[in-house]
Amino acid sequence: MRFLHNFGKFLISVGVGILLFVLWTLKGTDIYTHNQQRHLEAEFDALPRLTLAPEEDASVDDPDPKPPKPPVNFEDDLKAGDPVFRMAIPSIDVEDMVVEGVGVDDLRKGPGHYPSCRPEFEKPWCTDFEEVFPGEKGRVIVSGHRTTYGAPFWGLDKVKNGDVINVETLWGRYEYTVFKKEVVEPDTPTVVVSIDDAAELVITTCNPRFSASERLVVYARLSEARPA
Repeated sequence: MRFLHNFGKFLISVGVGILLFVLWTLKGTDIYTHNQQRHLEAEFDALPRLTLAPEEDASVDDPDPKPPKPPVNFEDDLKAGDPVFRMAIPSIDVEDMVVEGVGVDDLRKGPGHYPSCRPEFEKPWCTDFEEVFPGEKGRVIVSGHRTTYGAPFWGLDKVKNGDVINVETLWGRYEYTVFKKEVVEPDTPTVVVSIDDAAELVITTCNPRFSASERLVVYARLSEARPA
């Protein structure tokens, strides 16, 4: 009887341990990311907005104004986990700071901007292609969790063509309009490169929820730009 009593207490302890682990996975990680996002927002808002050269200013009278772009070699000053821009998807009630990098620690802070390979970023958490920032031609790649750590892209499957994604950087504000959504294999390389060299924003996350067997990808094209 003593054995059964002790064994029963053991099973209860194991059950409590599993319950606490599940609670931490689902809620504790959310609290961590929420706190990180608060710090990132404060850091980002305290940074000076970048003044653009007149020829780069989208507000000048020009029949074909160019969208404001980041300074040359802007990425050289970015470290893993630094805030890069604020991104909002009103249709699914998302507003998050996007950090530089898509490593494990980076994505625990929030969505990550896919970096080019340089000393601080190594494969597979970087790309050999040139890094693209909002306002530039090519694809700005953003990845993030669909479950745990704030689950910023939990509802990404609800995004529809025509939905707007707003981006605020230190040098400009941008509106991207969604035009495509698809599910692909995790290692699909065509996600990174824009076919017609348009200015696009691409968001990727795991699919289905609680699995990493596929990737859900949303594509949006630059539709409006103005200086910060």
